[in-house]
Amino acid sequence: MHSATRRHRPTPYLLVGGLCGLTWAAGLRGWMAQLVWPASSYTWLTVVLIMLPGLVIGLLLGWAAYARSLGIRSSRWLAFTPALFAVALLDPEIFRSLISDGQGGGALIVVFTALAGGFALSRRRWPARLGSGLVALLGLLLLGAIGGMAGPLSSARGAWVSLYGFSFILLLCLASVLPYPPVRPPRGAWSFTAFGALCGLAWVSALRGFMVEVAGAESQVEWVNTWGFILLPGMLIGALLGLAEFVRRTGGRPRWHLLALSPLLFAAILVAGLIEEPTHMFEGGIGAGAIAIPVLVMIGGHGMSGRGSLWTRVPAGIVGAATLVVWPLTATAVGGPSFALTTPQGLWATVLYDGLLVTFALAASVPQREPVWTGAFPDSASTVTQAEEADHDHSAAV
Repeated sequence: MHSATRRHRPTPYLLVGGLCGLTWAAGLRGWMAQLVWPASSYTWLTVVLIMLPGLVIGLLLGWAAYARSLGIRSSRWLAFTPALFAVALLDPEIFRSLISDGQGGGALIVVFTALAGGFALSRRRWPARLGSGLVALLGLLLLGAIGGMAGPLSSARGAWVSLYGFSFILLLCLASVLPYPPVRPPRGAWSFTAFGALCGLAWVSALRGFMVEVAGAESQVEWVNTWGFILLPGMLIGALLGLAEFVRRTGGRPRWHLLALSPLLFAAILVAGLIEEPTHMFEGGIGAGAIAIPVLVMIGGHGMSGRGSLWTRVPAGIVGAATLVVWPLTATAVGGPSFALTTPQGLWATVLYDGLLVTFALAASVPQREPVWTGAFPDSASTVTQAEEADHDHSAAV
C-alpha cells in the first residue's frame, strides 16, 4: 500500500478534478445563458453560486477518484457531492421565483438527476438500478427538452442548446459514480471511444457558447457551419482521444501516436470558409485561429505528457502557459468592456476559455504519453468482488 501511495499522489487528481469542475460549472453557466439569450446577465453571484460550487465539487470528486485508484472506499458522504449545486437557490431571485411560480428549480433537477444517475450506474442489481435509473433518464430528457427555450428543437439553435445541456448533465452523472466502489471493469475500446465522444461534444458545445457570448447579436447557429464544421469535429476529436487512452492502457499499437494529430480536425472550419468566402477566409485571423489553437493545444499537451526530453517539454509547457494569457489581454478589444477581467462576465469568460484550453491540452497529451499495460484494468477490477459483497448494505445506507 505504501508503494502504491507513492505512485498515486492525490495532487494530480485534485488539480484535474478542480479544473474540470470549475470549467464544467462555467460551461453550465454558458448553457443557462443560451436558454434565455440575449437576456441573460452576469453578476458576482454567478461566481459564488455556480462557479465556486463547481470547483468544490470537482475537488471532492477528484479525491474520490484518488481513493478509487488505490482500491479503497472513499467516504459515503462524497456520494452526495452534486447536492452542492443546490446552493444556487441562495440567489434571492431564484428562490423567490421557485416559491412564487415554481420556476427556477433547475438547480434541483440537476442535483436529483446527478444523484440518481450516479447511484444507478454504481449498482449491479437491476432492482436497485431501475428506479434511480428512471429518475436520471427523466431528468436528462427534461433538461434536454429545456433547450426548446432557445428555439424549436427542429432548428439548429434549439437542437444545439438541447444537446449542450444533455451532454453536460450526463457527464455529471458519470462523474457522480466516482465516490462509489467500482462494480465492473471498463467494457473495452468502444466505452473509451463513446466517453471521449461525449466529452468532445460537451467541450465543443461550451466553446460554441463562449463564441456566441463574444459575438453577441451577430452570432448565428446553422446546421452546416455549427453542426458540420464545429460540433461534429469536436465529437470526432473526443472519440479519437478516448480511443487513444484505451490503446495507451493496453500497451500501445503501431503508429498509435499519430492520434496526437486528431486536434487538427478543428481545421475543418476552414472548409466552410473556402465554400462561403474563400477570399476572406483569413480575414481578422479567423482562419489562422482554426489552425493555431489546435497546434498550441498539441504543444501544451506535449509539455504535460511526461514523455520526451526536458529540452522539448519545458519550452512546450511555456508556450502552452503563454497561450492562457492571450484572451485576458485581448478580451475587451474583442468582446467589449463587459469582458474585462474585473467584471463578472469577463471573469466567467476567462475561466471558461482558459479552462477549455487546459482540458483540451490534457486530453491531447494522451497519445503523446508512454503506453502502459494494465492487464484487466486492476484499478477497477480489483474491488469488483468487494463491491458486489457490500452492494446491498451500501444501497441501504445511501
